[in-house]
Amino acid sequence: MDTAKITAFIESLLHGMGVTFDAVEVNEDPATLKKVFIIKTKESGLLIGEKGETFQALSHIVRRFTDKDLQQPTDFSIDVNDYQKSVVDALKVKAVMLANRAADMKIDVEMEPMSSYERLIVHGALNGIPHIKTESVGDKRERRVVIKYVN
Repeated sequence: MDTAKITAFIESLLHGMGVTFDAVEVNEDPATLKKVFIIKTKESGLLIGEKGETFQALSHIVRRFTDKDLQQPTDFSIDVNDYQKSVVDALKVKAVMLANRAADMKIDVEMEPMSSYERLIVHGALNGIPHIKTESVGDKRERRVVIKYVN
């Protein structure tokens, strides 16, 4: 993976958007061992947008660049001031809390619709918890995780 070219593309994209930034740092996620390009900026709200929509679009554009122009695999992620990390951490906490509720009440708990990436995080966070099984249900934008109590 040519991290220098990806970093340069991200910086060029930010300049084109008129977003000021301090740096684009490249780190490695200890859990997945993937490269993470972290944009450090005081204008994070512009890059994250409402409910993370701008952030998802930015990630998509950078992935398309690496797929098409660099012809490289997209085994990396982008973050803005650790926004993505905080979203993942909060989702894991919520999943565990709902799993505890499902186990305590011996019921199935249905989560709100979420992206495939978010569903993957939930499935991973709850994998191996006794008496808990996860399943994705629904179609397209309505796809969600159901946390099931199993005896």
